[in-house]
Amino acid sequence: MVVDLETTGTSADSDAITEIGAVRVLGGEVTGEFQTFVDPQRPIPAYIARLTGINDRMVAGAPTISAVLPMFLEFARGTVLVAHNAKFDIGFLRAAAARTDYAWPKHTVVDTLTLARRTFPRGEVQNHRLGTLAAHVGATVVPNHRALSDARATVDVLHEIIARLGGIGGTHLYDLTRSGKQATPAQLRKRHLADGIPPGPGVYTFIGADGAVLYVGKSMNLRSRVRSYFSPSETRRKVLDIIPLTERVDVIECASDTEASIRELRMIAEQRPPANRQGLRPSAGHWLRLGAGAAGLRAARTTKPEDDGTVQIGPLRSHHHVEPMRSLLYRSILGPDAQFGPTRGDDSFHQRMRRAMTTDPSEVLDDVAHRLRALTTSGRFEDAAQLRERTEAFLEAAARAQRLREIAEVPFIVATRRHRVSESSPWIWETLAIRHGRLGAVLALPSHGDPVASVEHLRRISADEADKHAPLCFGYWGEAELILHWLQQDGVRIVHVDGDWSSPATGAFDLGALSRAFARTAAATD
Repeated sequence: MVVDLETTGTSADSDAITEIGAVRVLGGEVTGEFQTFVDPQRPIPAYIARLTGINDRMVAGAPTISAVLPMFLEFARGTVLVAHNAKFDIGFLRAAAARTDYAWPKHTVVDTLTLARRTFPRGEVQNHRLGTLAAHVGATVVPNHRALSDARATVDVLHEIIARLGGIGGTHLYDLTRSGKQATPAQLRKRHLADGIPPGPGVYTFIGADGAVLYVGKSMNLRSRVRSYFSPSETRRKVLDIIPLTERVDVIECASDTEASIRELRMIAEQRPPANRQGLRPSAGHWLRLGAGAAGLRAARTTKPEDDGTVQIGPLRSHHHVEPMRSLLYRSILGPDAQFGPTRGDDSFHQRMRRAMTTDPSEVLDDVAHRLRALTTSGRFEDAAQLRERTEAFLEAAARAQRLREIAEVPFIVATRRHRVSESSPWIWETLAIRHGRLGAVLALPSHGDPVASVEHLRRISADEADKHAPLCFGYWGEAELILHWLQQDGVRIVHVDGDWSSPATGAFDLGALSRAFARTAAATD
């Protein structure tokens, strides 16, 4: 629907609407028109009266905006709003709705002024005013600063813009709503590849002519996400480079965002698409490793088996955390003079360090509490804040490793939650079979069904994952953390567990330990 307003001035906050004109159009045909004067409840300035031809006498007795607005909103129900300089017209209408306590509907807005600047270059037209454009396209109505006439002229301008965009592949509504940004010719040529994509959650892959996977992504709304790659909103160079090479877009529909995220991780690791940046090496990470025997702490890029006494914590947020964390642990376990790690013959070092990193960090926290007390007492608050941040990073790394270690040891877990993809979709039991921290299978069971009855079926269909047991979920720790996050959501129910799945009561996973240590510091300081 094309709309135009006449007003007493240019400020939506301090000026008022004097006339509204609108034209409903469907398939190029006019299906209805709306026009009314509006009493602005204030004098119309003389220069506005000369410009529009609307004076105080003409609007006397007209309905006020509080009476006109609900009629206009009903006329505009379910439409896309189009205006020439839409920021002005829609701004006045939104301000009027706010003043009269009407909720403004979520209309899509198209601005023909912005589109005209894209489609009519300066060499073709002198300017992009409505009168100039209407004359240039041979509009059937001459705009004259009256609302309905200007709306009718805007309809003709809009039709010419649509015709021009269609000639270069612009066939969708979002071609008209991208604030002047223009899709590349390759994006416009390939836009048909997004046709027929379903709207639910899942994984999508861009496939080249030779069948190679060029890009992998996931979304809760496949249709909307895939379409965005062929619009001006996509600006990433790596993605733009592969769009001309893309011959089709394949999708895998999933029961939930969690399943889609895990499938995306696996496919990126397996296919190593050229346009993906993250996840190409899923086993990589930043870890702090305590070697076996008398070995000290060192940085590691991947995990290794811990059956020889090795211990790892992580993954760390950044490699920059490695050295500060090493210093923190050495000082806490070996004392303030420790510089290079354990000395030969220090048999207790490994035992104490292993305990601090895996089951009981209290020795580290007690030392931190003592140091914080000294720093705050002497007024060194920045150093105290830095020490606290370093300790929090250590506890986070230890907790992440502990959670990974624990779930990697569990042969088989079945968990479920009542879930639906969208408000219009039916409720289901989203049921996951988890083997050693890795997703074995997913079932979407009817909400009236019994997830317990599916345990043996899930055991059979997830059997291929049974032998992929690795320390700290090596090679797929990102997948394991997604599963752990899902298991912590409200409403998740554990249906079945083979073996034990537990955490030490005093372990690093107890993130409240740091708060309690700081509370002891505060109490001692007082």
